[in-house]
Amino acid sequence: MGDSGVAFSSGPLWKELRMTTLQILRKFGRGSSSLAEKIQEEVNCFVNKLAEQKGEVIDLQHYTHVSVSNVICSIILGKRFSYEDSRFKSTVESLTRIAENARGAAAINFLPFLKYLPGDMFQAKKIQRNWANVKDMIVEIISEMIPDTADTQSTTESAPNYISFYRRRQQEKVKKGKRTYLDDENLKKSVIDLFGAGTETVSSTIAWCVLFILHSTDVQKKVHAELDREVGQERQPTMEDQARLPYLGAVIKETQRLASIVPFSLLHKTSEEIAIHDFVIPKGTTVIPNLDSVLHDPKIWGYDADRFNPGRFLDKDGSLLQREEFLPFSIGPRLCVGEAMAKVELFIFTSSMFQRFEILATETLNPPSLKPNIGITSVPESFRVLCRERFKDNLSPQNV
Repeated sequence: MGDSGVAFSSGPLWKELRMTTLQILRKFGRGSSSLAEKIQEEVNCFVNKLAEQKGEVIDLQHYTHVSVSNVICSIILGKRFSYEDSRFKSTVESLTRIAENARGAAAINFLPFLKYLPGDMFQAKKIQRNWANVKDMIVEIISEMIPDTADTQSTTESAPNYISFYRRRQQEKVKKGKRTYLDDENLKKSVIDLFGAGTETVSSTIAWCVLFILHSTDVQKKVHAELDREVGQERQPTMEDQARLPYLGAVIKETQRLASIVPFSLLHKTSEEIAIHDFVIPKGTTVIPNLDSVLHDPKIWGYDADRFNPGRFLDKDGSLLQREEFLPFSIGPRLCVGEAMAKVELFIFTSSMFQRFEILATETLNPPSLKPNIGITSVPESFRVLCRERFKDNLSPQNV
């Protein structure tokens, strides 16, 4: 379970880190440097990068990984990186390899003794090496932002970011003589948790959305029609448009449901003995929640629960439904700390992408496989697509 960071810690340490993280992320929901504005800036770069490919065959997953990682960097570190930055590219590539190797390593969660077998049959060592690359970059950047001296005033007065807010909260508690877990070790571990989880889940959801649409071409036509009707072609979509785009909202929700990006959520541990009917779970037992069993249950979603059908999230009037069985961000006190940010990212990325492009399979009659690569997350196998601009002259280009 781990003993530091916002994702895997427990007890008072986890409570303080989670509360601090939620408070910091809420700060980006308002003001001139709002979350939506930061995401919109990165999406401008994203769609223009796609346009630069001039309809050639591309690896869309690469661009989504880089762009979503840059959103996280902008929030956490207060800066974005060039698509060609060697350090950043290496980190994103490491995250991609982690996802690719996660299928075998997931078995170790259930049978821990497997990690002691000789060789690297379950890819666990490869994952550890790639995680080390990710951690090294993040720790290096954090070290550059945190002065060696006790005076961190210059850090807290820098451009708004997760690290500066965290350090400010840390100093406030120290000056008041309050006990706090907000030390540098938990800062580094929390940043690594947010960077890894925030990049993979959102970018994979966007990739799955494209894949499902390639297998249901009528869905993309409906998304285009709604965007053209409600937003037009003279400007890019913003969060203010979300309420007028229920069909796109249903497409996003159905993607999250069917893809089930984090099928088993994070590991939990019982803090006390729990009795469920006649079954007793001892204190200290590791528990793995099965979100997938809810998101794919035919009793809840119908006989076609294994098919992509955005209509299940629309009522008879075409309004977007909010269903309590929809829990891609988990449930309870450990609900995903980045849920609000992920929702904004998914809407702005998909609305801008589909407004500007028609996305096509390289082989119309043979779209990419829907077979998932299931590890800690459920990610699609690598695939390539064509992004054809729907209109070239109406939207003003943005600088990358």
